Amino acid sequence: MSAGTKASYTGPLVVDATALKDDLVDFAPGAQVGLKHEKPGFDEVLGELQQAKNGSLAAAGIAVDVVLRIEARTTTLEEIRTKKEAARKLYEVLAETEADFENAREGDIAVIARAVQAAVQHLDAGTAAHFETTLKYYSQIADKGVATRRKNAKEGEADKG
Repeated sequence: MSAGTKASYTGPLVVDATALKDDLVDFAPGAQVGLKHEKPGFDEVLGELQQAKNGSLAAAGIAVDVVLRIEARTTTLEEIRTKKEAARKLYEVLAETEADFENAREGDIAVIARAVQAAVQHLDAGTAAHFETTLKYYSQIADKGVATRRKNAKEGEADKG
């Protein structure tokens, strides 16, 4: 049984980045080192640059196209971040659902294994032969625990000796 509560997911089930197809890039591992990132105060800078399109850019010898590129990239970044957040949440939900289903499946295997163990003990010892792999699978954690306790006990005896 899971330790926490769970609720049905009601968010988007599809994250479509098709509109970003021509903008998407895939860096090699480590290739992002040295890239510059947005700093606090960007919104104020954008506002100032938008105002500067009214003449200050030309006075400084800067093409309006540079600010237009900044505006376009800002719009694309907003879309990327929206998609990224939806994808992150969908990934989280898929991972949690995977864990929930795996836990439930393991519980079903436990139901079978315990029933077989009871049948072996009370009805027919030969039943175990039909479920050998399932019983071995089910007992893995218990077997590992026994091995760990034995190992720890031996180490404890060695420390005393």
